[in-house]
Amino acid sequence: MANCFQGRPLGFFGLGIDAVAAADARDLGYPGFAGLKLPGEANPAWKEPYIYHFPDGNASVARLLVRSMVSGVAPGSTMEDVVQAPFDYLALDREDAPVRIRLNSTCVHVANVGDKVEIGYVRDGAAHRIAARHAVLACFHMMIPFIMPSLPEQQRMALAKNVKTPICYTNVVVRDWQAFANLKVNSISAPMSFHHQVSLDFPVDLGGYRHPRDPAGPGVVHMVHVPGAPNQGLDARTQFRIGQGKLMAMTFSDFETHIRDDLDRMLGPGGFSSARDIAAITVNRWSHGYSYVANSLFDPDDYEDSVLKVARARSGNVAIANTDSGGDAWVHFAIDQADRAVKELLG
Repeated sequence: MANCFQGRPLGFFGLGIDAVAAADARDLGYPGFAGLKLPGEANPAWKEPYIYHFPDGNASVARLLVRSMVSGVAPGSTMEDVVQAPFDYLALDREDAPVRIRLNSTCVHVANVGDKVEIGYVRDGAAHRIAARHAVLACFHMMIPFIMPSLPEQQRMALAKNVKTPICYTNVVVRDWQAFANLKVNSISAPMSFHHQVSLDFPVDLGGYRHPRDPAGPGVVHMVHVPGAPNQGLDARTQFRIGQGKLMAMTFSDFETHIRDDLDRMLGPGGFSSARDIAAITVNRWSHGYSYVANSLFDPDDYEDSVLKVARARSGNVAIANTDSGGDAWVHFAIDQADRAVKELLG
């Protein structure tokens, strides 16, 4: 029973049940609380089906934002047509455009200089320097102290507390998904396996995009692995750092071995054979994945004031955003924090 619960919260918290507060488990509707006669119910927000999203995840949110800001970058005007809209990446950084988006440019230096912000970045192996009236650092918080070392020490320490959750999403293209149909399942939870969650991709239709309907045809299997160091009495940040190291140390061959082993054992009784049925594998390894979320087992009750507000404080003509500023990894946090940062600079 303990093992069953140990791996259950991995996909949401990036932690086993040993490092998740009971109140958080109840909030998500986990079993075991019905007989305690506690007031209220589990958070109703988690009852909404997760299927309501774009087929490519949050990528379409970014594509919608870019299309609205950069004229001529892509056809269409609705969320239904953005999924299959071709993008002209050469149109992102035109000299005469009011909005310019410069890809493959890594920021390495930010400083307030007089009434301007000095920004240094590296592109194609060459260093560049520009000056701007304002800047918003919407990057990982743990990187900002290195990019902008002139920040006060207290703020640098608060920013460094955002140790991100390591997570790995693997997509496996199978020549058919008949095994799922034969077993009459679409998702498999295996709390103590290398991949604790294995499921068919969500059946999302949007605009001209249609999900696979015929089990005899190809499909996508989504697999989730979260590394860590459970049951050692370690706090969340320490577990995340250990997990980050484990994730980066693994080779593609290591992942492939686990992928084939897990799928053969889970789907083999339905007729699946990894040697025959796997057509392609994509391993999306995020050593720095979800923004850090305050954990009541390890963090103070005033985390919002003592950490988040200190970390996102404006510095001269530089504001700080990203979901990290809001203390969670939801896309609406990114939008809210971007809105706040811009208002700070313009207000």
